[in-house]
Amino acid sequence: MDHKTRLIVAENDPLIAWAVRFGLMDLGYEVCAWADTAPDAVRLAELHRPDVAVVDGGLSDRNEGIDAAREISGRLGIPVVICRGNAIDEVIGSSRGESPAAGWVSKPYRISDLDRLIAAAARH
Repeated sequence: MDHKTRLIVAENDPLIAWAVRFGLMDLGYEVCAWADTAPDAVRLAELHRPDVAVVDGGLSDRNEGIDAAREISGRLGIPVVICRGNAIDEVIGSSRGESPAAGWVSKPYRISDLDRLIAAAARH
C-alpha cells in the first residue's frame, strides 16, 4: 500500500483553505485537518502528527502563523511550508529565531508550487 503524505492546512480564509485542501487531495495528499487559527494549528498538528504542515504565515492578520510554524517545527519536529501574502522575507528572516519553514511560497501561488514544496519537505 502506498503511503499518502498526511497534511494539516492552517489558513484563515475559508475560500483559500477550501481550494488548497481539495487541490492537494486531488494530487493524492491526505488532508487530515484544517485550522483557521494558530492555536488550532498547533493542537491539530500535535493530535494528528502529519508528515507536513501547510501554514498561512499571516493567520489573524499578524505573525501568529509564523509563531505556530515555529512551534510545530521546533517542538513537534514536523516540517512546515509557509504561505504568506506579503513581507515574507522580513518575517522569515526576523531576529526572533531561525526560520521554521522547510519551504515557503508567496500568495498568490499555484497548487503545483505548493506540491513541489510539500514533496521536498516530506522527504526530510
